[in-house]
Amino acid sequence: MGDTLVNPRVTNRARAVYPDGMSHSGEDDDYPAAHAAFRDAWARLLAAIRATREPQQRFDRATETRDLLAKQRSEIAGERTDAAAAIQDAESLTLTALAGRISMTKQAAGRLLARRKERG
Repeated sequence: MGDTLVNPRVTNRARAVYPDGMSHSGEDDDYPAAHAAFRDAWARLLAAIRATREPQQRFDRATETRDLLAKQRSEIAGERTDAAAAIQDAESLTLTALAGRISMTKQAAGRLLARRKERG
């Protein structure tokens, strides 16, 4: 399993251990830099679309970007679903406890986990 990661939010019970790649704390965490680069790339892309003079080309570029974002939204929704299930498994949480842990209603957490079952 390699390095294990401890969830700092878990207190007064056995500390949850996560597999590699689920959560990082340390110098090898690329998320802050990647997130900043994504924000910068988004600002550049949006500016390029807005700067497109020909209306049809501007529309086509906006549509292409919308389609890309829809794909990315689906991918990140899957990541959230997998992470929520991993939290539930690692910490042996009930649905109610998981909902509180990830700041969702019990119904929303249930729908989130149901999507994972639907995906197979």
